[in-house]
Amino acid sequence: MASDELDKVELPALEQLQSLGWSYLEGSKLSPDESNERSSYKDVVLEHRLEKAIHRINPWISEDNLRKVISEFTRVQFPNLIEANQSVWNTLTQYTSVMQDVGKGNKGQTVKFIDFDNPENNEFLCTNQFKVSGVNQNIIPDIILFVNGLPLAVIECKSPYITNPMESGIDQLMRYANRRTPQDNEGAEKLFHYNQLMVSTHRDKARVGTITSRMEHFLEWKDPYPLKVDDVGDTPQSQDVLIAGMFSKTNFLDLIQNFTVFEPVDGRTVKKIARYQQFRAVHKSIERIKSGTDRKSKSGVIWHTQGSGKSLTMVFLTLKIRRDPALRDYKLVFITDRTQLDTQLTATFQNTQSETIHHAESVRDLKELLQTDSSDIVTAMVQKFQESADESEFPVLNESDKIIVLADEAHRTQYGTLGAAINVALPNAPKIAFTGTPLIKSEKTSNEFGSYIDTYTIEQSVEDGATVQILYEGREARVDVTGDSLDSLFDEYFGDRTEEEQAAIKRKYANARSVLEAPQRIRRVCIDILKHYREHIQPNGFKAMIVTSSRYAAITYKEMMDELEAPESAVIISGDHNDEQRYWEYTDGTKHKTQIENFKKPIGSGDGQSNLSILIVKDMLLTGFDAPIAQVMYLDRKLTDHTLLQAIARVNRTNQGKNRGYIVDYFGLSDYLTEALEMFSSDDIEGALRDLKDEIPKLQSAHTRVMQHFKGMDLDDLDTCILSLEDETRRQMFQLDFQKFSQQMDVVFPDPAAVPYVSDLRKLGKISHGAKNLFRDEQLSIAGAGEKVRKLIEDHIFSTGVDPKIPPVDLLAADFKEKLNDHKSDRAKASEIENAIKHHIKIKLEDDPEYYKSLSEKLESIIRKHEEKWEELVQLLMDFRGTIEEDREARAEELGLTETEFAFHGILMAEITKGEGVEAIDEEMHLKIKSVVQQLVSMMDEATKIVDFFAPQKGNDRKTVRRNIKRAILEEFDDLDLVKPVTDRFMELAEVKFR
Repeated sequence: MASDELDKVELPALEQLQSLGWSYLEGSKLSPDESNERSSYKDVVLEHRLEKAIHRINPWISEDNLRKVISEFTRVQFPNLIEANQSVWNTLTQYTSVMQDVGKGNKGQTVKFIDFDNPENNEFLCTNQFKVSGVNQNIIPDIILFVNGLPLAVIECKSPYITNPMESGIDQLMRYANRRTPQDNEGAEKLFHYNQLMVSTHRDKARVGTITSRMEHFLEWKDPYPLKVDDVGDTPQSQDVLIAGMFSKTNFLDLIQNFTVFEPVDGRTVKKIARYQQFRAVHKSIERIKSGTDRKSKSGVIWHTQGSGKSLTMVFLTLKIRRDPALRDYKLVFITDRTQLDTQLTATFQNTQSETIHHAESVRDLKELLQTDSSDIVTAMVQKFQESADESEFPVLNESDKIIVLADEAHRTQYGTLGAAINVALPNAPKIAFTGTPLIKSEKTSNEFGSYIDTYTIEQSVEDGATVQILYEGREARVDVTGDSLDSLFDEYFGDRTEEEQAAIKRKYANARSVLEAPQRIRRVCIDILKHYREHIQPNGFKAMIVTSSRYAAITYKEMMDELEAPESAVIISGDHNDEQRYWEYTDGTKHKTQIENFKKPIGSGDGQSNLSILIVKDMLLTGFDAPIAQVMYLDRKLTDHTLLQAIARVNRTNQGKNRGYIVDYFGLSDYLTEALEMFSSDDIEGALRDLKDEIPKLQSAHTRVMQHFKGMDLDDLDTCILSLEDETRRQMFQLDFQKFSQQMDVVFPDPAAVPYVSDLRKLGKISHGAKNLFRDEQLSIAGAGEKVRKLIEDHIFSTGVDPKIPPVDLLAADFKEKLNDHKSDRAKASEIENAIKHHIKIKLEDDPEYYKSLSEKLESIIRKHEEKWEELVQLLMDFRGTIEEDREARAEELGLTETEFAFHGILMAEITKGEGVEAIDEEMHLKIKSVVQQLVSMMDEATKIVDFFAPQKGNDRKTVRRNIKRAILEEFDDLDLVKPVTDRFMELAEVKFR
């Protein structure tokens, strides 16, 4: 597998980087042992290269100031990783300054570490296997990319033939950055102070994230803009496209400077980089603004489906405009038509932009801001353009063509009367419209703003993993309020009223509203909602929204939910100054804010958790509300066109363990679904909603595929099924198919259509668990399945007398022989012993590399000679088991060595006899080897008593030990070829023995 990783992933990546103009050096050539690039393994910046780059970019800088800026940049301490990383990014992109006289007196001079304007004025270096010392251990990332000596990107490569290579790569990156369990200090955090991009790749798929990205936020880069995919190669892999798109010199620096932001999210700072469609859309927008000959040709529409980062695209466009020499002096006017969006955008820009944001609070305020020619940023509600609701004439406020209007959710009110207001007020300003839903066929938006600049469809977003697929499920017809059911429902709920009372109800509310608000019906719907939520959604830790037909109905839902002892819920509805007292409790904006914050938290009672599980709304939160924990929306009102697409997108955000979002329909949406979406072209809304029934054939297919692994076998014959997975490649294929089957079961279960597959799911789960224990294969895991499916499997395993949480029995455990009898066949017993021995060797290998390597060879020899003779093999392997540790102790004693000395002796003996064999060693040489080992072990034992000897700051002490080892080897054996391998291996073993 290691060679697959190197040959098929790592080396092709390095070759492609070199083709893009990056220089290459092996990691060993940048080590403190073989170069002057850094003084110790704890150093992550190549300071000599940084020094040369600063001189080259800032030729005026004095030696004193050069030393000062390098010292300040590389040696400042920070309380945590994200603060350090943000400080580094700020310095890289906003520069630093020093006091120096360059001919006009002693004043502040700007110092740049990277020349963003002239990429070729920087040094681009890639390296592999670059060792870095952390607090407790070393890390060796596969590829590190340096710009001017700064480690700005890390690429972790995995073999495409292992199970879950992407997840494994991302997990390793998180370990390197010390993000898994920070208190354990298992990584080398300092390397990631400078990191701008983290990439996990196994060739067929490559994903990118930042130091704060969670697993689900690592995404592919599918467009090498400005290149086309075809320009990258005939059949480029995901890795090829990502490297071409992100690591060309120009694009890499552009991403760092203009497409990176730090934002507060749920009380923590999150670092975000652009996705490929955002990068592409911004560049195409700049191109259109600069190349257009008039207002209309400079304008256009960016349609990026909801949940794909539309607001951030506006931020990135602003950053890019502000750094473009031709556009940096433009006034930027952001127009929205919802208070919530206006607030969101204002907060976003204040967090990501250093300049002041002018927020128009009134019509007069807006006029004053627009009339000035200053190059500032203005945000405003579109309604502010109207003096009053009745006025139809609007004044010209500014005729400058150095204004750009950026309109959010352009399909709403920007066209028509209020759109005309913008045209009159800013007659020469080009307009860029951003929308999360596609243009309608009549192209009102298109005519107003111009043609599409860039599109990113619902289907593309789901395919990329930027959003999850939304499944539609219509519930029982007896609560639908469409078609023939309406009159019968009215009769059911109001049949006991007199004819006069029924007529009065119809006059006041009309049939539909009276039925939708009927308490009997709402109670029936609530019972069904709770059943669905408790069976489908709550077990996986997700939350729900209920969308009602009226504010009155929303409150009734809340009352019924409380009566039915439902999980905690809250009503979020708007208020009116004429509201009755019934509404007051549910229209408090301050209370809403707290409830929304709690809804976004994980379910639970601990810190950072909340049991608020269900939000009940009418119109509020159907647009612009971003809560990844929301997985299901229960719809009990009519929604059409843009409103429908926007509402359902509330459940399309990605989250760990969230494979789908669900729309459960109680209104009867299916009766008019085609009509509701017919105003859009079919290509634009492809994949917007898929019926839950469409998932059943996928489940059937996944089941058929995974069952093929055990064709002709009885799933109840556990030993036979498990042993059929002895080959590692076959195990990996089974695991991939089992994961897909489990995930598809999670999507459908507990729908009745999934019930026939439950028995096989449980049996396959037990086979997977048994194979994981027998072959000691941690890749065999059901972690990717949802909690409800995992519980089905684990409960079944437990019911058969096995605790799935207990690891396999240890080879040297007292009850090993007893546990061995759980297997029915001799072949299964032999396999259990063989794999237990292999596992023991694997975990003990670093403790005595040569001894346990020899055991591994002996084991293979026994198995090879006695293949198919299972009863005989069981006895031989049990005998072998009994001698493993005894032999080691006996051989050390025979040589007159301690166990620690014996391990070092094995290394030195192996290196000396490499290629010659042990028989070439005479008695005198044996004694010399023993003497040298004892001297060096004694020296290392004494030296490592220094406190924190293996910590990065004790590099000089470790260098002294290395020198002593080198000197002893040269003096005693006079063999230069021995020095490096013995010194390196002795130092590695010393860290195991003496840490």
